[in-house]
Amino acid sequence: MQKLTTCVTLCLEGRSMEEAPLEAIPALGPQKRQVNKRFVYLVLAILVLLVAFFSYRIFGTKEKGTIPQNPAVITPVPTEILTSPTASEEQAKTLSPTLTTTPTPIPTLNPVDTASGLDRSELSVTVQNGSGEAGVAGKGAATLKHLGYNVAGTGNADNFDYTNVVVQVKSAESDYLGLLKNDLGLSYTIGSNSADLPDSFSTDALVIIGK
Repeated sequence: MQKLTTCVTLCLEGRSMEEAPLEAIPALGPQKRQVNKRFVYLVLAILVLLVAFFSYRIFGTKEKGTIPQNPAVITPVPTEILTSPTASEEQAKTLSPTLTTTPTPIPTLNPVDTASGLDRSELSVTVQNGSGEAGVAGKGAATLKHLGYNVAGTGNADNFDYTNVVVQVKSAESDYLGLLKNDLGLSYTIGSNSADLPDSFSTDALVIIGK
């Protein structure tokens, strides 16, 4: 404030600013602060490091590429190797004939009984299962066919409580009763036999195979 008063006084006295002593001229405006060079260098160094770091992250990744976190595992697929038969195997197949099994037919005996002269093939017979066991009627029919009888059919009896073998023939064919009983007695136990088979029955004789 004192310096300003001095300047004003000089101006009023008609003195120029050049004649006034330097100490009398007040300093105009705020004085500039001195810049700290060390702070400037530190900021520049930090900027350079940041630029170098980001440049490495960007350009270095593009050049080297990224490594996948979970690399795919390639599993080998087994290939089937087809082998051709050797010459010895082919020769063995050629030399060894194909074996085919054919059932041997059971030979049919002479249907004519030498003792009585009766022809078994002229007597029609029905065989029935009286035991309930599967295959009984078929087995009995096969036995009679082997002896030469004319087996017309098989089936189940009216019940499965029969014991041994029951033989029935029609009265007109009573001569065959003894022959049929004797033939079946070679394989079965005869329980009962009669010549009272109804005339309405479909065949000349009925054989029921029981337990």
